[in-house]
Amino acid sequence: MRMPELTVSRLGGDLALDLCNTVDWRLDPDRRSERLRSFAHVLAWLERVELLSPAHADRLAELAEADPSAAATEHARILALRDDSYAALTGDTASPAVLERELPVAHAASHLERSVHGVWAWHPRALGLDTPRHLLTLEFARLFASPALSGFHRCEDRHCGWVFLDTSRQHNRRWCSSADCGNRNRVRAHAERLRREAESQA
Repeated sequence: MRMPELTVSRLGGDLALDLCNTVDWRLDPDRRSERLRSFAHVLAWLERVELLSPAHADRLAELAEADPSAAATEHARILALRDDSYAALTGDTASPAVLERELPVAHAASHLERSVHGVWAWHPRALGLDTPRHLLTLEFARLFASPALSGFHRCEDRHCGWVFLDTSRQHNRRWCSSADCGNRNRVRAHAERLRREAESQA
């Protein structure tokens, strides 16, 4: 299986939120675009964010090529985990039901390892097609239990839908990207002000 080219955004300030942001124009049905279009895209993303080593990503690509039906099922389950967690984070649903269902399974398939720097982290007991789902489940579980979630914010562009942790000094970050959504909305607001001024002078 050949790894696809993939653009990875790290604007979320957290790996789990960066996963949520793999849908472009999430709130606009006409422009909504999926970045993780296949299991191979998931593997490429995980390698890029360093949740999977290149060797493990290559091995999982081989397993996926040998069992494309199982890989497609895993792909669908990962997207369900992502989108259900996003809905809970944004208040569209009351709780992350998929995460709650997946978490015991992810824990059972993982064990804690201590790095040379003394930091403990969850690692898969065995490498399988379900490993990406387990890794991402543990990332979402970490985020949902983190005090950093108090800085959670959704981009205020009405069509964007990307999410991030606001770590700005004044806690007044409004856009996923000031240069993208921020500029577009400032231009729109300026044009609207000019229109109202012209109407009031007519």
